Amino acid sequence: MEQPMKQFIFSLILFSSLRSQIPTPYAAEYARPSEEWVRNGIIYEVYTRAFSNEGTFAGVEQRLPELKKLGVTILWFMPIHPIGEKNRKGTLGSPYSVKDYYGINPEFGTLDDFKRLLAKAHELGFKVIIDLVANHTAWDSKMAEEHPEWFTKDSAGNFVPPVADWSDVIDLNYDNKELRSYMIDMMKYWVRDVGIDGFRCDVSEMVPTDFWNEARAALDSIKPIFMLSEGMHAEHHLKAFDATYGWNSYHTMAAIFKGEKPASELDSVLRRESLAYPKGSLRMRFSSNHDENAWDNPDVVKFGKEGAKLAAVLTATYPGIPLLYNGQEVGNSTKLGLFEKFAIDWTKGTEWIEFYKKIFSIRAHNHSLASGDYQYVKNTRPREVYTFIRTTGKNTILAAFNFSAGERTVRLELPKAFPSLTFTNAFTGKKTPYKNVATLTLPKFGYRVFIVE
Repeated sequence: MEQPMKQFIFSLILFSSLRSQIPTPYAAEYARPSEEWVRNGIIYEVYTRAFSNEGTFAGVEQRLPELKKLGVTILWFMPIHPIGEKNRKGTLGSPYSVKDYYGINPEFGTLDDFKRLLAKAHELGFKVIIDLVANHTAWDSKMAEEHPEWFTKDSAGNFVPPVADWSDVIDLNYDNKELRSYMIDMMKYWVRDVGIDGFRCDVSEMVPTDFWNEARAALDSIKPIFMLSEGMHAEHHLKAFDATYGWNSYHTMAAIFKGEKPASELDSVLRRESLAYPKGSLRMRFSSNHDENAWDNPDVVKFGKEGAKLAAVLTATYPGIPLLYNGQEVGNSTKLGLFEKFAIDWTKGTEWIEFYKKIFSIRAHNHSLASGDYQYVKNTRPREVYTFIRTTGKNTILAAFNFSAGERTVRLELPKAFPSLTFTNAFTGKKTPYKNVATLTLPKFGYRVFIVE
């Protein structure tokens, strides 16, 4: 999906659904339950074209053991289907201009190549989801040729893009029951016959929620899966989706880095979410993704190296499911555009790889970071420093983040029981006296994560 219009759409959604302090009707309901592997997941987004020099499934397969060591658990593949040629943008075209939902992009390999990759991923313990572009197809898609009645048309009977700027795709019309049946059968094929574990659903808010509800019920009859909505609709959590996009937390974080909002606004984000979403709703958190990378900047460019590390630690500790976009683990500074071939330079990333391994190891060994309760901790510099506690059972984590470009010392209002507890720096393993935690000094764009026992 084109980023400028996407940002506009999500800005409207954010403004309309999360601006109010008044609970919505959804806040009184409960989100659909999700599998443990979903709740505890760490998602890794694969752009097959850019992941390797070959730009193929085989190029991904040979490096699966590295991803296993990195600590990610769910692999999300951007669209793997053939790309339309009519009205194509760029030389290679956008993966989101799908020509055949049942087909495989020959640029990446064959269906057998994908099945082999999938089998290897499952053998290593990964779950695998693929991108589903259900809102639109390429102009020369198989569906447009065989079922033109399934598409939205103008008064002259011509196909139309869903948005004018998306000139390489045409809009599907979900008023058509046959289209709905076709799409659900197609989704069942990928889960039942190919063996994937779910879908990331592109511009899901532009497809009727009742379609997603129907599709999820059909897929649940096959096996437990993961459905990720690229959107922020509260109603998506009730029946169809396990998680929605945390665009609100991402843009708030970016605004804090710019000094446009106080660091404490990240707590306000969670309070507003609790008033807007069903109880137990899972949000996907990120410091980059294919849209932000391609249409804005990679995280290391947007936030700087130190800021990108802070954002990564925050993403892994803040309530939600964290996402890592391929290349972040080597500090990739290249925009991976959607219409041409761009390759990630994997030769310069040892420092970043070890950094992300440590983050994900901390998350894996502290269950409060996946499922724990959240508590905001007041501090004396709330405009620049954000502090919170995550707790489940006997596991407690205290996290602190300095969004300032200078060293900051803050006093924390910690719970009364804390002076009698032990604090271990999760990154270094060193014990820290309570006095050094209660009055905490953080370097510029610094962070601390303490295991509290």
